Amino acid sequence: MQKFVCIIIVVLLFVTVSCNRNPLDVDVSDIEVNAPVERFDQEFYACSEDISFSTIGKLAEKYPLFFDLYNSHVISCGSYSDQSYYQCLKIFFSDYSVVEAYNAVNKEFADCSDVQQTLEGGFRHLLYYYPDMEIPRVVTFVAGFNQSVVLMDGYVGIGLEKYLGEKCPLYDMLQIPEYAKREMQRNRIPIDVMSELFHDEYPYKPGTDNLVNRMIYNGMQLYFVEAMFPDMPETDRLMFTDEELGYCSHFERDMWTSLIENGYLFTTDLFTIKKFTENAPFTAPFGQECPARVANWVGLQIVKAYVENNKVSFTELMEETNYQKILNMSEYNPK
Repeated sequence: MQKFVCIIIVVLLFVTVSCNRNPLDVDVSDIEVNAPVERFDQEFYACSEDISFSTIGKLAEKYPLFFDLYNSHVISCGSYSDQSYYQCLKIFFSDYSVVEAYNAVNKEFADCSDVQQTLEGGFRHLLYYYPDMEIPRVVTFVAGFNQSVVLMDGYVGIGLEKYLGEKCPLYDMLQIPEYAKREMQRNRIPIDVMSELFHDEYPYKPGTDNLVNRMIYNGMQLYFVEAMFPDMPETDRLMFTDEELGYCSHFERDMWTSLIENGYLFTTDLFTIKKFTENAPFTAPFGQECPARVANWVGLQIVKAYVENNKVSFTELMEETNYQKILNMSEYNPK
């Protein structure tokens, strides 16, 4: 009898652990990834001492496709085969903000090993879900504060001057608001890389662009990032403080009720949608105590409820473009 009771207890414990198991906690230990952070920014700036066809040509050979796209679409200098290109480069390299950006980047990113390590962990998870996916080359650049992360054929480019830390004096010079500076730090790089990969692989396809569709899509993006970095602290992934996360959990039902009762949920007014989903000092309709982008956090809770209640796999979720279906089948009803 005692042996029978012990067996029941073991079975119950197994069932409990299985039910509580995080579906994103997967074993990637056997997946090998080598994704060095290539410092194109340093190599390109070195050309400022010798702006010649020969010097530039060597860089173009080392970074095929990326070099052309960077010059054409990031710094807008055109093709290096044009004579006007070299005059454009002289102007670019002599621009005060560009020079200061390079100096700050060289100081802050003298070592990128932490960024590489985190990205490689994310890429391992990416290959777990998408084994046939080609891992892009990771290339850093400086563009005069106009780009953060860009995807180009076979590359992911990172504008390092957008991640110099919230106390960077350059951001004060550029009059970047405090709430925006909070996210301009190096631990944000892997998150932004995976977010861009998500947007590239799963573009937003709503039947109607309303708030609930946008918040569920954004919730899917947050879930995607969590799947790539399941061990990363939630505060880092969401860029929320502990207090802000506590606010979301405490007022989850109140926020959901307000979204419904005030007619926000199905609004198509872009200005209102942005108030709930884009970065700002706070979520204005809910008051100054409510953190920004709170609707995206609610969207993430809906997505998680949908996955849990319907036993949906990660890739099945990502392929779903009927956001209303996700809402209906989530049975989301915060207590």
